[in-house]
Amino acid sequence: MKFGLKLWSINTDLIEQAIQVIDQKIFDYIELFVIPGTEISPFLINVPYIIHIPHHKFGVNIGEKSRKKHNLQIIEESITWANKLDAKYLILHAGHDSMEDAKVLLSKIIDDRLLIENMPKVGINDEKMIGYSAKQIEDLINVNDAGVCLDFGHAIKAALSLGEDYKEFMNEFLQFKPKVFHISDGMLNNEKDEHLNIGDGEYDLEYCIKCVQNNPIGLATLETPRSNNNSLQEDIQNIWKIKEMESYKNSIYGKNCDK
Repeated sequence: MKFGLKLWSINTDLIEQAIQVIDQKIFDYIELFVIPGTEISPFLINVPYIIHIPHHKFGVNIGEKSRKKHNLQIIEESITWANKLDAKYLILHAGHDSMEDAKVLLSKIIDDRLLIENMPKVGINDEKMIGYSAKQIEDLINVNDAGVCLDFGHAIKAALSLGEDYKEFMNEFLQFKPKVFHISDGMLNNEKDEHLNIGDGEYDLEYCIKCVQNNPIGLATLETPRSNNNSLQEDIQNIWKIKEMESYKNSIYGKNCDK
């Protein structure tokens, strides 16, 4: 199992600390969220990368037909970053609104590094999300043979919206053999997305770690908040909490996770 440090391309003041925690084997790679208009030069360092393409906060929504040209332009910029940083994968949110429009746009993206990230059913601003179920993710990835990024929090929120057992619901996504996982904590009485520190929520994270341990690739990016944007100490603390879990210490192999 390998852990990813989430940085945005505005976090240039954290680069030196990021190099240190990777050298110390606390983290294994950087998942870099590319914000439009930022410069790549500070990130041209010798570390492993995954690129996260901008999402709706930056006007990228693959399910919105009217933004097709803008979407493709921003996605192409992220592909350029991935090429220059020799990134292993490119992660793209499934978005909201129209499934059919999303599939049309995906047909224009030819890159075997592309991973589609699952969504909650209900967005932060009550958007009607797409890609919240295993069936919808299957429809999206079949367009161009993309892979999957399984965000545990998003899957749990979708299960809450649908009134389903979230562990069984998450297991449906494992059939796609996700290349990357996203880990954070959250509450089980709120269907909208949260990114809480490890231990501050109610998710069964031992179970989530088992799912990653069962995966042959086992890349897991930490998506927890920072109260101090100039320090990685909270990220380090969250990783130590995960590494103290029994499910991390005892690697388990199999197709599905045990309850």
